[in-house]
Amino acid sequence: MRRDPSADGLFFVGVRTTGIYCRPVCPARTPARAHVEFHASAAMAQAAGFRPCLRCRPESAPDSPAWAGTLASIHRALRLIEDGALAEARVAALAARLGMTDRHLRRLFTEHLGQGLLTIERTRRINLAKKLIHETRLSLTDIAFAAGFGSVRRFNEVFVAAFGRPPSALRRDGGGANPDAPVVVSLAYRPGFDWAGRGVVVVPLPVGLASIEPGNGRTLCVTLTDVPLPMLGRAIAAARRVAFGGEGDAPSHTTRFLAAD
Repeated sequence: MRRDPSADGLFFVGVRTTGIYCRPVCPARTPARAHVEFHASAAMAQAAGFRPCLRCRPESAPDSPAWAGTLASIHRALRLIEDGALAEARVAALAARLGMTDRHLRRLFTEHLGQGLLTIERTRRINLAKKLIHETRLSLTDIAFAAGFGSVRRFNEVFVAAFGRPPSALRRDGGGANPDAPVVVSLAYRPGFDWAGRGVVVVPLPVGLASIEPGNGRTLCVTLTDVPLPMLGRAIAAARRVAFGGEGDAPSHTTRFLAAD
């Protein structure tokens, strides 16, 4: 048996020794011919008592856009992490959302990114906290919880380990913003990016709104209104994808445009 992309989706392979069925392109070790049987569809394989493979994800066989190889899986995982997936659940839950085991997901990150998932998540949290310290007047306690830290003590420990100084050392003022006031942050962009003609873009969020407009220099100004602290990171990520493009985030589907003043 050989992995043949031209056969992908035309039939499925049930492996009797494991009780799992796969696509012809599955990256798992090829089983002995005597241990397999063939089915014309995923439904037939399941009816025969086989479970779908978590690695090749039979439900995403052509012509489904969900299957785009290993790098696509990493891209989707990174997007979910950016949206706070690991702040809300463990790696196993994230892996399940991606249709693979947590061991396989960890291996993909180590092989292709050279970093573990928890390292990437810790970096996301600390960078979000640092951004909020520099750009907002939120209290350090609010920032700690907005960035996904379980306690202020843990926030301080991680911050000192990363930057060699406590969060308060980066705060130029005392903070203490009105808790009901909008949170305003900036998104920098490279030369060549053109926001001209878009005016103000309003992005509806699950809770609250984000409005995007030109900022100072090569930045966009993002104003977050009625966004709960635990969702600030996700809201900023959503605004970034709308502003600069991202999978499934075409502005025509997720925003409404307002004329600039």
